[in-house]
Amino acid sequence: MIKKIVFDLDNTLIEWKDEYIFALSNVIKSLNLDYDDKKIKEIGDTLEEYEKYHTRYVKQDFLDYINSNCNINLPISFVDRLIIEQGKCFEEYGEEKLDVIKYLSEKYELICLSNWFTYTQIKRLEGAKIAKYFTLITGGDEHYLKPSLKAFDIIDNPSECVMIGDSIKHDILPALKLGMKAILITKKDIKEDSRYKIIRNLEELKEIL
Repeated sequence: MIKKIVFDLDNTLIEWKDEYIFALSNVIKSLNLDYDDKKIKEIGDTLEEYEKYHTRYVKQDFLDYINSNCNINLPISFVDRLIIEQGKCFEEYGEEKLDVIKYLSEKYELICLSNWFTYTQIKRLEGAKIAKYFTLITGGDEHYLKPSLKAFDIIDNPSECVMIGDSIKHDILPALKLGMKAILITKKDIKEDSRYKIIRNLEELKEIL
């Protein structure tokens, strides 16, 4: 019997849009740094690579990784400002999508397990007006990063949980290893797999759960 639903955040609860790169640009400008678009893109690409080589988000480690790989000398305030600025990157939930979250929260305990900084993700879910439906919102500065099985240590009784995410590697496979059920949400043309369900949007969850 399912009692808890564990959601990933990016491209699961909130779509990550290309224009959110402006959050990084805004932080760079606020620090009065004269970087061109090419350099900003390099920094943005480096941000995304951090998880490949680290087990969790530690601000100083994160900053050192960026500075070293981009050959720059950003201050620690860069990380603090980025965390705040990205908290503004969210989408307004329409009535139908909001109704899905309300419906699920009345039947199950909802948890958000993200790899990014917790503060940012809380603010994004608050902006989308759905944070109140989650009993726990946690990020990669508070736990090991997915796909590490240790990231799921916050989950009691995995057999009573279902994981919903957009990444087979980071969300679906580790959940299955722990005995959780899993649902992949994706707009990509993915081959069916008997081990987990595939949906195209959150609205489909009302039919499944």
